[in-house]
Order: sequence, then C-alpha cells, then structure tokens
Amino acid sequence: MLCALTGKPVTNPVVSKKSGGVFEKSAIEEYVFQHNQDPLNGEQLSEDDLIEIQTSRIVPAKASTSDSIPSLLQVFQNEFDALALESFELKKQLLEARKELSSTLYYHDAAVKVAARLMNERDEARAAINRLSNGTGGETDAMQTEK
Repeated sequence: MLCALTGKPVTNPVVSKKSGGVFEKSAIEEYVFQHNQDPLNGEQLSEDDLIEIQTSRIVPAKASTSDSIPSLLQVFQNEFDALALESFELKKQLLEARKELSSTLYYHDAAVKVAARLMNERDEARAAINRLSNGTGGETDAMQTEK
C-alpha cells in the first residue's frame, strides 16, 4: 500500500473515514495537526476519524541495480574485491596460526626432552644411592628407595 499523501509505502497504515484514503500514520497526523482537513477531499478531519489498518509486515522490494552491463560489472568487481580481501585475511590468519602452532610444538618438544633428561638423572641418582648404601645394588633395596 502506498500513502495517498507522500506516495511512499506505508509501514503504519491508517484509513480516513471521510475520504477512504490510506495514509502513513505519522504523515497524516502531521497534516491534520497543521490543516485540520482531509488532504484528498478537503473535509474537516480529526485524529479520531483515522482508523488503523492491521496488516502483515511488508518487505519492500530492492531496487534493481543490475539493469545495465556497466552496473553488472561494478557488482562483480565489488564481489571480487570482497572475496579477495576475505582470502587475504584468511591467509593472514592461517600464517599466524601456523606460527603459533610451531612455537607451541617447539616448547612442548623442549619440555618433553627436559622431563626425559630429569627422569634419567633421577634414575641414575637412585642407582648411585643404592650402590652406596648397599654396596651391591640389590633389587630389594631399590624397591625400598622408590617407596
């Protein structure tokens, strides 16, 4: 529906009891406030003479911007530019993720090597303690030091 006063699609339509015209509520209220008459037939009109119309929400159609070859080319160029920018951003994020993963793996590998070295040193120290305390290095003494 189009407003009889402005000619634009209405979002909050009302109908005049006097003329039967459909108007945008805010536009006709402003007109009635200034002129106190119906814009279509000139009769005396008040806000009480307006009846709200209950309609479902109407989504206005998009204006077609692709009517000519140059406008189509512009649309394609804009889409290509957007895709190129998105691709660049994704490559940048991938590089950052690879760097982060590489450093994390390096630190993990170093931690595993340090843990393995410390475990070997611990085992060597236990063996040395067993040899010194027992002199023979028996298995029963090794079990007691582990507890």
